[in-house]
Amino acid sequence: MDIHLTFGDIVLEPAIVNSLLVILGLMFFFIICSVVIKKANPTNPTTGFMGLLEFVYSSLHDFSYNSIGEKAGKFIPFVITAAFYLAVANLVGLLGLSAPTANINITVALTITTLIYIMFSGIFSKGLGKYLKDTYIGNVRGFMLVLFIPINIFGELSKIISLSFRLFGNIVSGALLLGLLTGLLGWLFTVLVPLGGIAGGAFSVTLLPALNAYFDIFAGLMQTFIFCTLTTMWIKTAVEVGE
Repeated sequence: MDIHLTFGDIVLEPAIVNSLLVILGLMFFFIICSVVIKKANPTNPTTGFMGLLEFVYSSLHDFSYNSIGEKAGKFIPFVITAAFYLAVANLVGLLGLSAPTANINITVALTITTLIYIMFSGIFSKGLGKYLKDTYIGNVRGFMLVLFIPINIFGELSKIISLSFRLFGNIVSGALLLGLLTGLLGWLFTVLVPLGGIAGGAFSVTLLPALNAYFDIFAGLMQTFIFCTLTTMWIKTAVEVGE
């Protein structure tokens, strides 16, 4: 389902609209979480929704610390925000909306925002001069700088392509494959059932939800995990002081 919004001469494409819906939904979700946490009694055992919140937060907290190290505390809010946005954006297809991450403009914007955050995290952590030295120069000296600095600059810029195209390609390819398989299974169902192939039709009907679960749920969550893993790895590299 595609939603277009028009404001005079400005037209918001479905990917932008769906992305805004995801952001608004997460805002309300976090407000609800805040209310639940404030009303929770720390002396009582956590169950239900509060227990789920603790599990999700502790999992992402431990993941960030294991990836980044002792400095992870200040970066956890960004990692959690990115994880929630990507997970929901990749899974909105289950609600009949097109995934915002199936649009290359969204994934590139998200990647650039992430890399800018990583860059400024490195600068504030160890200073501009030390960050530039560790990122683009390293221990190279003399005429080798002419070779290594452009390579390092290209390596940093290539992260935009690596992160955004990986996310975009996997989400789009999953949607395309699911669409093709849905059409194929629909054709098999119409052909086999009139011929008395009830088992074949039933097989088609039961296989489609399994494929939908894989492409929409497993693949979406896996891409969220990969994005956050690379983000934490690059944060660690940016904030660590080189020798």
